[in-house]
Amino acid sequence: MKKLRIWGFCISFLSFNLWGFTQEVQLNEKIKNTTLDSIKFKERTPLSLRFGIDLYRLTRSQFSDDYNGIELVGDLQIKKKIFLALEIGTEETTKQSEQINFTTSGSYYKIGVNFNMYENLGGMNNNVYLGLRIASSSYDHVINSYTLLDRTPFWPNSDKEISAGFATGKRSNLNAKWLEFVAGFKVQLINNIYLGLSLRLNRLFSDSKLDNFDNIFIPGFNQKTDENKFGAGFNYTISYNIPFKPKKR
Repeated sequence: MKKLRIWGFCISFLSFNLWGFTQEVQLNEKIKNTTLDSIKFKERTPLSLRFGIDLYRLTRSQFSDDYNGIELVGDLQIKKKIFLALEIGTEETTKQSEQINFTTSGSYYKIGVNFNMYENLGGMNNNVYLGLRIASSSYDHVINSYTLLDRTPFWPNSDKEISAGFATGKRSNLNAKWLEFVAGFKVQLINNIYLGLSLRLNRLFSDSKLDNFDNIFIPGFNQKTDENKFGAGFNYTISYNIPFKPKKR
């Protein structure tokens, strides 16, 4: 009877230790697999730099006598679905707005982030994204000519164009700041060449106030109307992608 108890104790002790050893092995294997998966995930995360040009502004400059502009674009992938984005450009345009003919010229930059909502297949880097930009523009206005608004026949020749003297001339060192909400896509045409389109909704925060004249056009922001802080725009881009191989960890 005593021997049976001893054997029972030994079997129980060995079973308990064997169970503990098995659990420890399984736990270590699980930790190892989790670590390997994390490393593999980090190794698979692509890093890339894209830079390009806005085709719309480039084409419009070639075929329009009253517009000249260029916009350069770029984005840097820092996470699987997150991209830092930058756009810089210059615009010069001459417009007729009611009684005023004016020319606006200046430069702008937009910096922000894009979030890719598209799940790519292996080896692809297409984007369908939402984004946000903080934008700033520095520009000049030149009033070329204007006509007086006279709804009565009191002033003779009130419809005569005035191109010199009072109120005409240049307004310099103007600036504006706004926020842009962006929706767009970038799709690969051929190896490392991407075609993109984005739509912009702008919310103006501040702009320089002028005497006897309002900001009607702001480079980078587009058309501005009286007492309206919202604007809209778009770009149509072609970009080249420079892939980076992430370091193994």
